[in-house]
Amino acid sequence: MLVGALIERLHPHITCVSTAEEALSIESEQTHDLIIAELDLKHMPGTRLAEKLGSYHRRPMILLADEPSTADVVRALRAGVQDIFIKPFQASDLLDSAQRSLHALEMHRRHQERHQRMRRLVKRVLRERRDLRHRTELICRDLVGAHRKLVHRVIGFEEVRDTRGLPRSQ
Repeated sequence: MLVGALIERLHPHITCVSTAEEALSIESEQTHDLIIAELDLKHMPGTRLAEKLGSYHRRPMILLADEPSTADVVRALRAGVQDIFIKPFQASDLLDSAQRSLHALEMHRRHQERHQRMRRLVKRVLRERRDLRHRTELICRDLVGAHRKLVHRVIGFEEVRDTRGLPRSQ
């Protein structure tokens, strides 16, 4: 029923697994944008699964629980779980949470992409600024060198004129 509701509302690609080990194996090969799991899984609690999946990459996770303890909720939140639903729950509430989580993930990705584009742009601007400064320094050196040559020529011309006794122009 939950899979059908998710497909109808969000049109996602869904992978269903029965153990945390399978989830970790599949997630290492192909990442998913949203994880919905049971809190009480065989061989591994859902909070531990959330911690391990969180180490792969950032994505929202929603846990479903029968009777979570306060410690379970705290561990889940520390592991980065977006939401915990206590059974029985309204499917529409879960779908709303999933939709909000996916929207937040999309906004985060856009922000990250924008940040990366800005970093590349700043690097390019800084590189171009260094190149421009280097070119300006070369032009200044050329101008200083040309000015020195001109000064030496003028001084040499004046010395030649002084030795010949020609009047200085004013």
